[in-house]
Amino acid sequence: MRLRFPSLLLVALCGLAPAVLGNLLHWSAWLWGFMSMGAASGSLLLVLAFLGSGRPQADPYGPGEPEPPAAPTEQPYQETRVIDAALPSAVDGYDFLFSATVWWRPVPDHTGRSDGSSPALAASAVVSRAQEIVRREQPGQASSARFLLEGELSVPLPDRSGRVMALAADATLTLAPADRDRLRKLSDLSKDEEIWEYERQHERNKRRYLGDDVLQSAGSAVVWWLARHENEIDKAVDMIGPLAQIAAAANDEEVPELFRHLLVPPAGARNEATVGGPQWGGPGPGTGPFDREAEVGAADQLVVWLAAVGVKPGMDEYTVLVNRVVMNLEMAELYEAADEIRRNLLPAPDQGTGPGEDEASDTDTDEDDTTSRYFWEPTHQPHRPTAPRAHDEDES
Repeated sequence: MRLRFPSLLLVALCGLAPAVLGNLLHWSAWLWGFMSMGAASGSLLLVLAFLGSGRPQADPYGPGEPEPPAAPTEQPYQETRVIDAALPSAVDGYDFLFSATVWWRPVPDHTGRSDGSSPALAASAVVSRAQEIVRREQPGQASSARFLLEGELSVPLPDRSGRVMALAADATLTLAPADRDRLRKLSDLSKDEEIWEYERQHERNKRRYLGDDVLQSAGSAVVWWLARHENEIDKAVDMIGPLAQIAAAANDEEVPELFRHLLVPPAGARNEATVGGPQWGGPGPGTGPFDREAEVGAADQLVVWLAAVGVKPGMDEYTVLVNRVVMNLEMAELYEAADEIRRNLLPAPDQGTGPGEDEASDTDTDEDDTTSRYFWEPTHQPHRPTAPRAHDEDES
């Protein structure tokens, strides 16, 4: 870079101007000398910067520089559509339905050979890429797989032949309505089965707890009941018999002899014939053990029922209710049951001692019996069949 005369003249004038001005204004030599050197240095830097930034002029007579080759112009993207293309999922029989807008353009090397098959090549390339992405996805994950498709397919890539560049936008991924309903039903059934399995396991655990622990014996059953009713010691005594019976039934065993006297009245037990006797007929002296297979009669069942409602022998209500039952049975022509109840639960009439008093005694007894059994209904008259029953004729 060479300094020309105008540039040097400008630097000199800038350096002399402060010296001339200082002599005229009578400045000190140090001041105008310093200002002259500064002005000359500044002007020189400005000239050098200006000359360095300027482009060198081309020699009109020299050879020109070769122009760079023009960059090839890229083809604009074109659009095509893919609608409901079936893509297999991770489960056989459940296909995704894929739709998207495909943008494509010819590869620069194949621009001149672009033909009508380019849109199909672009759509095929996008569908193939989508198939590789979703083939490991579950059918129920269509919504999340759609976002994965949009991210992967937004990158332009060439097709297998290398003739077009293709990408996809606005991708959608759904299931057929029938497949959606089927998956929803399967999901509901699976949840219901899971709940049912938990309930069944809970029931098995409860049965195992009751059978192997609580009802293992009568003692363990009583201890279990006390643990749940800590403040009901008196009631626990009454529960020993029922708990022993339940524990024996749970283990398919007989109730131990130690607890049999605490059970509810055994089947077939009868009340003593006399009023005011013990409520339950137990094995007396010289009698054998109670037969559990004995048939339960009408009198036994009536005694159990009366005891359940709190009516005991010796109470006025006891005689009234028994007579009422006998009367209703006779009105229904159930004479055998009525006779059994009368014979076992009602007191026997007193018998006269004199021979002349038999007829009177019978009359009095009938009147007293009728009065005692029907005193609550004076207009009622006991009805007896006029003709003998069929089984009476056979017996005679």
